[in-house]
Amino acid sequence: MDNTLTKITTIEAVCFIVITTLNRIILNLPQKIIHHCGSSSLLNVLFISLITIGIVSFIILLFKKFTNYDIVDISEFIGGPVLKKIIGVFICLYFIASSSFLIRNFSVVVNCIYYRETTFIFLIIFFIGTAFISNLSGQKSIFRVNVIIVTIMLISLLITFISVIPNLVFQRIFPIWGNGFNKTFLTGLGNISSFNGLILIYFICPFLADKESFKRVSIISILIISILLLISVACLLLTLSFASNLKDISSFYTLITNNEFGDFFKHPESLFIFTWILSVISFLNLMVLVILNISKKVLLVKNNRILLIFICVCIFIFSLIPQNIIQAQKLEEWIYNYIELPLSIIIFPIILIIANIKDKNKKLLRLGD
Repeated sequence: MDNTLTKITTIEAVCFIVITTLNRIILNLPQKIIHHCGSSSLLNVLFISLITIGIVSFIILLFKKFTNYDIVDISEFIGGPVLKKIIGVFICLYFIASSSFLIRNFSVVVNCIYYRETTFIFLIIFFIGTAFISNLSGQKSIFRVNVIIVTIMLISLLITFISVIPNLVFQRIFPIWGNGFNKTFLTGLGNISSFNGLILIYFICPFLADKESFKRVSIISILIISILLLISVACLLLTLSFASNLKDISSFYTLITNNEFGDFFKHPESLFIFTWILSVISFLNLMVLVILNISKKVLLVKNNRILLIFICVCIFIFSLIPQNIIQAQKLEEWIYNYIELPLSIIIFPIILIIANIKDKNKKLLRLGD
């Protein structure tokens, strides 16, 4: 456990977890669910939300004896430095790749909408440069600013939700099974990857000022994400008749441009895009912060500047791997479905189960002595 880590409050921890899914919601997460499930998308979101809450409850139970540690520390407890390095390096690569593809995706969206005469690479450099400077300035300010940005984002989404209420057509939830029972409950179970903030629960403990708040932070975060996901899917499904066939680069941008905000506010999408840019900046700041802390723990390097440069260069290189936005979206989805999801609901829980068994056996040996 690293005692030098910045300690954060409950609200800062909740916003830390929520920001990850917020950014996927404003890009294309709702339309992916609708494309897969059709008119049963709301039913699917309710289903995966209940499953995720059950998974989180199980994770909380497993962490009960390890409230001072993250999953990297626990890996060292059961497998020594070797397992610690394997898990740590793999996690760093995951966060680098997922962050890279998300900012590539978002940069292309902004580039296509507003900056067609320039290249999206400048936007990527801007995001990465901001993350570099922010992490040099201090971790506490990153968490505090993130609370403000998440609040702004929630207000902007709330305004969007309210604005589409007059256009809701509730008949679009029929047929109730959408694209079929299997798509809704079997293959639709894969939509748990929508809760990509779930993986951060395994890393939040060492940051918490109040270790007893871990349960509260985890449950509140997942509930907020569930509500946001449900409302965003509902707005898209019940407002746009072509939602299931939507191929736009950002479903929420389409939603905003297809609704009226009054004569005074003619181009609301400009203001919303600005808030989204702030959200992506905050997200990348936090991801670099997490990668930096794990890297220091695994590599035992104390020079933050060198590590920061290396991390930012890696993110930039990874962001250039996709040849276009379609490939970037597919790579991002692949990472969430085939790396993040197995880690969150299979591999990490197994590590925690083994750690609990080992801890119990150690106590029994002490009693026997």
